[in-house]
Amino acid sequence: MGFLGFTLSVQSAFAANGLFPKMPAATNVYVVDCHKDSRDARMTAWALQGMVNQSSAEVYIADQEHHWEQLKSSGKPFEQLHELSGANAGLRALFQKYQGRVKKMFIYDPEKDWTWYLALMSAAQQNGIPVTESIRNDLTSEFGWKGAVEDFQNKWTDRNEAYDWALLNLMPGCSKQVVFALNSGRLLPLVDYVVASKGFVFWLDFKTDKAEVKKIFQTKGYRVGTSLMGYGSGGDEANALANQYGIGYVVSDLYANGSFWSSFPDKTYTQSPGRVIAVEPGKIYAHIMWSDGDNIQFDQGSLYYFWHDPARGTIPVATALSPTLQ
Repeated sequence: MGFLGFTLSVQSAFAANGLFPKMPAATNVYVVDCHKDSRDARMTAWALQGMVNQSSAEVYIADQEHHWEQLKSSGKPFEQLHELSGANAGLRALFQKYQGRVKKMFIYDPEKDWTWYLALMSAAQQNGIPVTESIRNDLTSEFGWKGAVEDFQNKWTDRNEAYDWALLNLMPGCSKQVVFALNSGRLLPLVDYVVASKGFVFWLDFKTDKAEVKKIFQTKGYRVGTSLMGYGSGGDEANALANQYGIGYVVSDLYANGSFWSSFPDKTYTQSPGRVIAVEPGKIYAHIMWSDGDNIQFDQGSLYYFWHDPARGTIPVATALSPTLQ
């Protein structure tokens, strides 16, 4: 699920399959730029991207500058959707093209984060999108959309009640290959892959809400090979708790366009043989390495920028990449 953001001298071989949900590849890709949209609009746009990409990975959201270059490097033909004027132009352009596929809207309350997560999972399973009340009003009035609407704003009194309901009513339709912990207080480009994969998604404190987290991880079907994606309330706590259930931890909440990158064939990369250098007496040799090899969002973002920064110079630098990207 991924790309190599810079050129490596590598040899390729077939990779093991089945660790992550894969989306069907598309011949052509439609791109929309959402970086000027509001936070809530961008979250809905990523959800709509994931819904479309469930059947064909044809939507790519360029939310940051490096997303454009990475798309071009993929070799996929693409077309940018016509930019609309006014607020939330990216979401509106995407909705204008795909409104016929949206069968339902789920209204959430931004002040009650659990309503967002349950709206997101429900939308993933019912060809819908999660929306705030104001975004629902804007989209329906501009485009005349007349699908079903379900209001989640006051359906549960707290997050534990909400997740208990979700375990009973939504978990049966969720993928058992992945489970997601995402903080809705941040912008979360991984949302598209949450929807595309139909994974269970939550935000709970891995210390104070440990009992509820355990209920989720104890779900039948989660096993060795299942991945916890996103980022927990505390990295070490999330890793320690997930590992008790054989669930691996992949830091990835800021990883963008996962539903698009997952449509590419799996491939394992191995490094080419190095070369022996003659050791000179009295000379000091150093091995310099950049690494955050368990973190695919770091690979996609920070490491990519490091390699493109002119200040990097010409000194050879080893770089570890998360094997998840294969």
